[in-house]
Amino acid sequence: MRTTKERGLYKEKIKQALFSSENISEILLGDTSELSSGNKAKLFNDFVKSHLFVDGTLDNEGTYIFFDVLTRSVSSQVKNCTIVMYVICHRDILDYYYKEGYYGNRTDILSQMIEDCLVCDEKVASSFGIGKITLDSVELYNSHDYYGCIMTFSAPDFR
Repeated sequence: MRTTKERGLYKEKIKQALFSSENISEILLGDTSELSSGNKAKLFNDFVKSHLFVDGTLDNEGTYIFFDVLTRSVSSQVKNCTIVMYVICHRDILDYYYKEGYYGNRTDILSQMIEDCLVCDEKVASSFGIGKITLDSVELYNSHDYYGCIMTFSAPDFR
């Protein structure tokens, strides 16, 4: 399969997996029980973007997920797909969220939910490439208005 096509397919799979998580929808959108599935999907797309974050482009106090997919050759037959995910939150709401079983501030909690969704859910974790998606690193993200982390995942795949 072409690398560029697979990159797009990975983005679709990631977005669908995140959308399917009630916990992730709740922390990003709040109570969605009154929304139709179409309106929920539209609102979700306002907070989950399949491109990397550019500081200074947001104008509200929200919590966001920005991600992209990179591919690198490992050998003539195997490549590694790297998923880079920015999990960010406006500083004014950073410390105002609690969810039983999760710890830390809003971005800490959301990053735990993303790991649960992409790595700990066997069906999702094994739907990428030839192995399972793994979480490789979590680094801090810090700007004037937003704080969070940059999560890096990898998934080996055939070339």
